[in-house]
Amino acid sequence: EKYGADIDQNAPEVKIKDVIFNPHHFHGQKVNLRGVIITQCQAEGCWFFLNDGTGQIFVNLKPKGITIPSKTGKKAKVTGVVVNEGGNFLIIAHGVEIN
Repeated sequence: EKYGADIDQNAPEVKIKDVIFNPHHFHGQKVNLRGVIITQCQAEGCWFFLNDGTGQIFVNLKPKGITIPSKTGKKAKVTGVVVNEGGNFLIIAHGVEIN
């Protein structure tokens, strides 16, 4: 299942811990992340937390107008841009693929 844009094959695949521990290096970059959706917005499916075993990160779907049905516990691949919102680094998703 795909939501939003296709996964960008040219974007590097990174671990969440790398973004968390070196966020300024990734700020503004498009990256790919893989993991499990552990918590999700119940109202519109407009955000979720992704965990890849190295950490978890907030994935915001709303800026690109993406919504997904309930997928908690499912594996996902995300293409998005690392941004700093209020001192917190998160991903603005461009595309999500559910396995």
